[in-house]
Amino acid sequence: MERRWESFKAIVRLWVDLFAEHNLLTYASAIALRMLIAGVACTLLGLGVLGAAHQQQLWDDTIEPAIAGKVLPGVDVGVQAIADRVFASSSTGLIVLASALAIWEVSGVIRAAMGALDEIYETEEDRPFWIRFPLSFGLAVLFLAALLGAILLIWLGSVHGGWNVPVAIVRWLAAIGLVAFAFETIVRWAPSEHPPRRWASFGSLLFVVGWLGETLVFAEYVRTVANFKTAVGSLEVFIFLATYFYIAGIVLLVAMELDELIRRDVESSRSRQRLLPYVAGVLKG
Repeated sequence: MERRWESFKAIVRLWVDLFAEHNLLTYASAIALRMLIAGVACTLLGLGVLGAAHQQQLWDDTIEPAIAGKVLPGVDVGVQAIADRVFASSSTGLIVLASALAIWEVSGVIRAAMGALDEIYETEEDRPFWIRFPLSFGLAVLFLAALLGAILLIWLGSVHGGWNVPVAIVRWLAAIGLVAFAFETIVRWAPSEHPPRRWASFGSLLFVVGWLGETLVFAEYVRTVANFKTAVGSLEVFIFLATYFYIAGIVLLVAMELDELIRRDVESSRSRQRLLPYVAGVLKG
């Protein structure tokens, strides 16, 4: 028991040192801020796509009632007015503008992640801006396309009858796989030193699992606890969103840090391993 406790404390100390050494919380804050701004652009893009696809019923029957049940009536009226304006007019201009804003903001998230990943991999960024910026734009387009594809798979791929459950499982697995592929590409090509593909896949899987877990917890909080119908509650929406994106940033960086720790331990001799011996000590006692 004593050995297990000492190993556990050693793991905690290791992670405290890594957070300080690689400035993980600072990078998580930068990533969260860009995510929050990008979320606004992505919301506008989503409304434009719904309007262009003539899916107002999806908004009226599913999305809007979920919003109306959690916010003040005046807020709901304002949100509905914006949606009505989008659905009543051509969505082409909105889609073009929102797409440009979303790509720009998501590329900012990726550039922040580039710096964080270089810290985690302990490499120097030696790529000039005329390489980093186009790369971040390309990865942003890939991520937005994967995200949009995942949403379309979930919302528009339903069937009725006995095949409903199997098809729903396949749809969700395909959507998760699409997002995981996008993150795998970002993790592999965003940093200046590209990790091997199998480790990029492992790190992406860690993040997607952590992100889904975080999303389920926050969704349950919104469903059962959160109340945004008061004056204070309306302000809490922004705190809630900022906290969600901040934790998502931490989950991303912790997943990448854990992936790198395991990779280095697997490729190193036992005397140079930093994490696996302590994990073995916790498990074996």
